[in-house]
Amino acid sequence: MKTATARVSTSMMVALLCITFAASCTPSPPTPTRTPTPPPPTLTPTPEPKIMTICLPEEPDSLYLYGSESPGLAAQHIWHTIYDGPFDHRDYAYQPVILEDRPMLEGGGATILTTTVQAGARVLSADGIVTELVPGVTIKDAAGQRVTFDGAPVNMHQMRVTFTLRSNLYWSDGVPLSANDSVFSYVLTADPATPARQKHAVERTAAYQAINPRTVLWTGVPGYLDRAYALNFWHPLPQHAWGALSASELISAPVATRAPLGWGPFVIKEWVAGSHLTVARNPIYFRTPEGLPHVDQIIFRFIPDPTQLAQALLSGHCHVVTHEKADAVRAALPGGAAIEMHVTPAPRWELLAFGITPQRGYERPDFFEDVRVRQAVASCIDRQAIVSQTIGLPSQVLHSYLPPEHPLHAGDALRVWPYDPAAGQALLDSAGWRDEDGDGVREAYNIPGISSGTPFQVSYHTSNDPLRIQVAQLIQAQLAACGIQVNLNPMMATALFAPGPEGPLFGRRFDLAQFSWQASVDPLCDLFLSSQMPDPGRWQRPNVGGFLDDDYDVACRAALEAIPDSAIYVTKQIESQAIFSQRLPVLPLFQRLKVTFATPVVVGLSPNVSEASELWNVEQLDINP
Repeated sequence: MKTATARVSTSMMVALLCITFAASCTPSPPTPTRTPTPPPPTLTPTPEPKIMTICLPEEPDSLYLYGSESPGLAAQHIWHTIYDGPFDHRDYAYQPVILEDRPMLEGGGATILTTTVQAGARVLSADGIVTELVPGVTIKDAAGQRVTFDGAPVNMHQMRVTFTLRSNLYWSDGVPLSANDSVFSYVLTADPATPARQKHAVERTAAYQAINPRTVLWTGVPGYLDRAYALNFWHPLPQHAWGALSASELISAPVATRAPLGWGPFVIKEWVAGSHLTVARNPIYFRTPEGLPHVDQIIFRFIPDPTQLAQALLSGHCHVVTHEKADAVRAALPGGAAIEMHVTPAPRWELLAFGITPQRGYERPDFFEDVRVRQAVASCIDRQAIVSQTIGLPSQVLHSYLPPEHPLHAGDALRVWPYDPAAGQALLDSAGWRDEDGDGVREAYNIPGISSGTPFQVSYHTSNDPLRIQVAQLIQAQLAACGIQVNLNPMMATALFAPGPEGPLFGRRFDLAQFSWQASVDPLCDLFLSSQMPDPGRWQRPNVGGFLDDDYDVACRAALEAIPDSAIYVTKQIESQAIFSQRLPVLPLFQRLKVTFATPVVVGLSPNVSEASELWNVEQLDINP
């Protein structure tokens, strides 16, 4: 170090002497060379980051996957940016994203074994209840027969499903994603401190274990043959980052609620409460080699007011506005605005329920037990006109509890009831309802159990949702034209859906009622099983109209007991719908719609009927230059 310092000092002294005695220190001129002067370096401009702004009507309370029994849509929208999968849910079917394949009974990954169970084992009873096997419990043995356990060992069916992760998955902090992360998630779900969103699946799981770093094995309790077996894979959560925290601590821990790790196309960059949340490109996303995601950042802005959302779209401050407040946003947009509306059916379908078997104590004439009366109501209602006059956008009139795009829709096997008031009035005449005094309201004549001269006057319950009230008013007018007097009774949704015996729906205390059910991958024919009629001690059962039909029960039960993808499963699902469409426990009205707004520069937006969020393919979204 001293030598180097001395050299520096000597050089400085020479320089000072040359400044003082400039003439004697003039250097000799350099020898000319032919080397050309190099051109200035070319500077490649850094491209501007591509930033998309998505505006949400609500801000999530938490981004912890298990932080709530019913997470809102705001959290679900954002989850698609930090998690890709484990499954996509398109067109009423599930597609694996981070799994190599979908397990199937025919094709590999899922098996049904025969196991011997003894007293004390945890099993599924023949009535669908997980219980300890003790003498007197009724189960289904491996032959499918109902038997009462007498203490001797018995053979039962047991299902096992294997899930295999892709090999190129990493948490956004660089740690490999493994099967243990899925098991960690299962353990959290099973913990009593975790809200009960998935307890049904946990209760029916005998074991969930990692076989190797990429493979998980799910084993169901004996007797449980899960129709949705291919979904019994728990959404991975980062054990390496959260393993030191308890299930109760994670519900409020910032690492889980504010900035959870994921493996998806983006990572959370910042969250300014009440304003916005920003996610940035994840450089180790497993689909990066495909050039995904297309944008560098997404800013989620939280704007509750529909008018402000519309203004933000028009000004370009929002590229996308999600569907939660679509009606109000659409009303706030001026006509001819350069805003694109992406309209897709929603899984919710509006229906008109008939009070077929009312609860004891709800005394009124037996209007709807005769199927001809229900068919007459269907013929007297112009459902397509109702859609045109209320929604104002293309929506499908339904003839089943499944929409036409569902892979198990019964198609031509369905009985269709077109708008035909003359046919409806003829059916009412044949059922004994006639207007002989000419006052415009039909009366009962020679109908068993109904006093002659009883007018056809019914109550109509629905929620005070503006769309429902508008639909109810149109139905009221159309039924009046067929001689049925309807008295509207709109009420708060909490009152309409209150448990029985007080609630009008679940207490079976209504004549007509309008509400909605939601279609799912597994058709819910059990909504109308006679065993699902609400009664004391079981007021939340869904057959609120009290539909009782032996043929329907047989077909639906056969469908429910069959394994999905089997021939009998498909056949009985179609048969159940055919009986439904003929005997009409409810009258399907139309599908609800989801409307997403976007500026013309947005490409790749593809809302789907069975995806709750239109951002399911957020990695594919892009902005035109």
